[in-house]
Amino acid sequence: MGISIFKKSRGLKEEIDIKEAFNIWNMLRTRYANVDTVRLFQNITHDRDFDIILGQLLDGWKNFIKLYEDKAKSLKLKVPKRPPYDYKTSVQVSQFTDQYMFKKIYNDLIADLYPLITAYRTSTTNDSVRKMIHDDMIEHLNRFELLYKYGKLKGWMDEPPALKTSKPQGSEALTAGEAFHILDHITHRYHQIFLTKFFHSLAHDKEFQLILSQGAKNLEKEVATLQEVALKHEVQLPSRPPASIQVPVEPEAIEDDFLYDVILSGMQSAIDLHVRAVIETIRNDSLRRIFYKLLEAELKMHEKILKYGKAKGWIITVPIFSNPV
Repeated sequence: MGISIFKKSRGLKEEIDIKEAFNIWNMLRTRYANVDTVRLFQNITHDRDFDIILGQLLDGWKNFIKLYEDKAKSLKLKVPKRPPYDYKTSVQVSQFTDQYMFKKIYNDLIADLYPLITAYRTSTTNDSVRKMIHDDMIEHLNRFELLYKYGKLKGWMDEPPALKTSKPQGSEALTAGEAFHILDHITHRYHQIFLTKFFHSLAHDKEFQLILSQGAKNLEKEVATLQEVALKHEVQLPSRPPASIQVPVEPEAIEDDFLYDVILSGMQSAIDLHVRAVIETIRNDSLRRIFYKLLEAELKMHEKILKYGKAKGWIITVPIFSNPV
């Protein structure tokens, strides 16, 4: 197996940076807490279907715990203490209703998404670590979807304020929060289109110019879909960016690596934006699918752009984690 030409070789030993070392430790800590909560709740739940769903959540978390533990062992990383093996009790606590336990786990899944996103986008040195966290994040969203649909079926989901329009929306009605996410996405896409086209006129690297040009086309396709959704639901549209962009500065004063860093940061902000929209779109299922597809596309493009930046040497170098053991 050849050695990568894009990083300094210290032999064939696998390396991680200081943030990735923390990310592995933190994701293990998070997953241990998830497992601990579900194992406790499985002893006192009443609904058979809910118990099955809890078992599915537990199996998924246990799979990723094994992956994180194996990676930590191979890298000789410190790991947090594990929770108890299991709980067994015949005591029934009346205050712990199935609805209460559902809401506790539902809120935990939402809270856990933010360290997952942070761990994913800050793991830039070791591609296998980043992929492991990426896969955990995708499965986490799938587990969230499963739990969300179950809670909706049981009538345990709280109903947010509805968007008020002059015509009835029927089953496709939006909540006020969902309407905001449509507007927020369109506004963010307009900003990205403007910046991408502006940076295209400043970039020096021909390959980078091609990437920016294709990126602008993808953004325009996505915003066209969002605009149609906004018009369908009578969500007011913001002003669009200019049809053409003049460059008032001397391109020689701008370096490609600076333009790249701004683009990459914008993509990472978009990932956060998509995730918030997915977890807060709790009435309109078709809209949530649109946001989820945007997230999937963003993650794929982010991975390509990140690896391109690593190949060009434009990624900030994070210190390698050195374990004295």
